[in-house]
Amino acid sequence: MAEVTIRHLGRTTRATARGGKPQLKKVRDALILKGFVPVSETDDGFDLRRRAHVTQDDWPMRVKARCEGQRCEIDYFLFIPWGWIAGFTALMWLVLPFAGVQHAVLAFGLGLVVLASALYTQKFDCRPNAKYWQARPRQRWHETMEKLIGEAFARA
Repeated sequence: MAEVTIRHLGRTTRATARGGKPQLKKVRDALILKGFVPVSETDDGFDLRRRAHVTQDDWPMRVKARCEGQRCEIDYFLFIPWGWIAGFTALMWLVLPFAGVQHAVLAFGLGLVVLASALYTQKFDCRPNAKYWQARPRQRWHETMEKLIGEAFARA
């Protein structure tokens, strides 16, 4: 098996492996089978995304990969979509004040706190020892990505 180095950089996880475009194509094809769709593709890389499956405890995910010579880097992370952030904030600002909440100013303040929190923690890396927010999906995707990348970059 090829040596694949996985580092968790706080908001993203980066896998680095020695290989080329054929191995990167194997990763891309495996991810498409897992429900990812292409956002953009170039000769030396790709950008894929996966929709949320919240009822299955799975959040949206993004994978960006590129190869420079024999060095391939694959960045991946779970994230909160901008639409969710904007929608929740709009609901907090527009609906709660008119829904019988006694202190509409507190609802507005709560909306600001939620907005700031979502903006600060919009991306989540896929570490195996993740705790608190989205721990199970992050751990599950760490195992899945480690397996997919390891198989794609395995030496024949």
